[in-house]
Amino acid sequence: MRKILYDKDADALIVVVSDKKLEYEEETDNLIVGFSKDNEPIWIEILDFRKRFLPEVINKIVERVNHPVL
Repeated sequence: MRKILYDKDADALIVVVSDKKLEYEEETDNLIVGFSKDNEPIWIEILDFRKRFLPEVINKIVERVNHPVL
């Protein structure tokens, strides 16, 4: 099972890559990874997603609009 979820209230993007049961989590900066009993990543949660990534995406779009690639 693979899916991408966005929690607007928490401003978190969650990428689910497996339906295995969660055994433990590890957190680094604004990233949380959930692991199965077999130490396989089952989901990744990116915290403060809009604040961290959206401005960069918008800047890239503006650059393309102002300087289109021919």
